[in-house]
Amino acid sequence: MCETETFSVDESWLSRQPPSAEPKGTLELSHTLAAQEREMIEAALRESGGRVSGPSGAAAKLGIHRSTLESKIASLKINKFRFRTASASKNT
Repeated sequence: MCETETFSVDESWLSRQPPSAEPKGTLELSHTLAAQEREMIEAALRESGGRVSGPSGAAAKLGIHRSTLESKIASLKINKFRFRTASASKNT
């Protein structure tokens, strides 16, 4: 509200720095979540011998669909083949 017909702003109220595209906390949270997601996926792949699908696959261990896990593996640039074991390779 304004007491007169002219609205004025004190310059001290204005920031001199241009606003960033994303707040710093948002970027840090995003990186932290991606790192945690990567750790969980890699642990599940390690436990499953590199298998993504099936009852003993990483997707089942994480409780998500195979296609969702495949998408996350691709977006996080995880090499799922480095977790393959000899027994997992025979069953694929």
